[in-house]
Amino acid sequence: MTVVDTIPRPKAIDSAFQAVLASIAISAVATVVTVLFDRAMLTQLVTTAMEDVPADQRLSTSAMVGAMQVILAISIAIFAGLFLLFAFKMRAGRNWARVLLTAYTTLGVVSFLSAMASEGAALELMWSLAEIAFGVTAVVYMFRPESTKYFAEHKQRRLRARQRP
Repeated sequence: MTVVDTIPRPKAIDSAFQAVLASIAISAVATVVTVLFDRAMLTQLVTTAMEDVPADQRLSTSAMVGAMQVILAISIAIFAGLFLLFAFKMRAGRNWARVLLTAYTTLGVVSFLSAMASEGAALELMWSLAEIAFGVTAVVYMFRPESTKYFAEHKQRRLRARQRP
């Protein structure tokens, strides 16, 4: 029986993982609160979308709003699940997950700054601010020297494993 030595995970990786989890939770809760439960906004969206549909082919607005809520709930769950997968893969030393989380955070920062420039400090943006703050914190932890070494060691181990017959 062989003993597989594990690469010690630095505290920075665990901190990044926790920050990503916080960002995912805030994002999901914010989307539920600001979009999923905003029946007036969804009703307006459905009404606008159905303007070009002939009256005899329209579904009821409340049925369409209910369908949109179900679709949004499924989308939120899928989104959160994917990012949980990325977080766990990052914690396991997968550099591609670190890159994806960094790219998503970068897009989030740009989107947040753009919204701030156009809308000012709207109350709805406070959710985004918290999500972005945790995301940036995670990126900083993921790129600390000890974290970079951790990802490099995992990559080397995978390369060595592929070279063995």
